[in-house]
Amino acid sequence: LSRWAAYGCPIPPQLLDDIAKTEHMVATNIRSVSKLSIDQLWNKVILHPSDPRREKLPNRCDISWFCRTFMSKGEISKEWTSSVWTLVKKLNMYDPLAVLLCVPAYRATHFDWKTKVVNGVSHIVVGTSERDTGIKNRLSLYTEYSSLFLYAFQESLHK
Repeated sequence: LSRWAAYGCPIPPQLLDDIAKTEHMVATNIRSVSKLSIDQLWNKVILHPSDPRREKLPNRCDISWFCRTFMSKGEISKEWTSSVWTLVKKLNMYDPLAVLLCVPAYRATHFDWKTKVVNGVSHIVVGTSERDTGIKNRLSLYTEYSSLFLYAFQESLHK
């Protein structure tokens, strides 16, 4: 599952707010960690590309990239000092998509893939480019996994 696949089916932060309302400790932690992570990412993005505090963040991950990837508007100033969480309109959820991809019924319903052979072993690759995200229907996939999230957290509290 590539970044292109995750970019092909972003979620609004509102979903994390909604699952946190279940008061399930994992759901509230997911929202808290996501908020912290996006703020930490922003603080790395605004640094000069040679700054060691960027750690392994690629040079392509600059302010323009951040705004295109997580916001629905133009650039914000690197002097922005508040949490960027309030400006974020979309998040990319790799792990939930990867889990759905492992289930044959969900894979067939929601994903297109290419088969690549490496050292004689076949691998499926979802999202081979910005244009080929491998997501069949963004809305259908989002609807499916957001309802699965909410159902799982709500049901686990009743057991």
